[in-house]
Amino acid sequence: MEKSEKIILLEIIVNARTVKALDEAVNESSDYKDALSRQDKAFDGLDKAGLSGEQKGMVDRAITAANECGAVYGAVAYRLGLHDGIKLTAELNEIK
Repeated sequence: MEKSEKIILLEIIVNARTVKALDEAVNESSDYKDALSRQDKAFDGLDKAGLSGEQKGMVDRAITAANECGAVYGAVAYRLGLHDGIKLTAELNEIK
């Protein structure tokens, strides 16, 4: 299999696992539910803070940028882990 074919296959697997499987996993995760609850409380606090429209926009942009950075970091980490797992499996199969 060529490198470009491996990359395409890896992306197919990543997309399949990060949509339906991830949604199912977070719905069952008490850690995620706790984090979501803390997030909701934090946003409620922001709503009550009496910020101006400009201030709300700045906070929104900062939160959005932080979320995007975390999401991209997580996606890169997932791909790296999956790639490492595939590579390890292939190497173990060579040893056998």
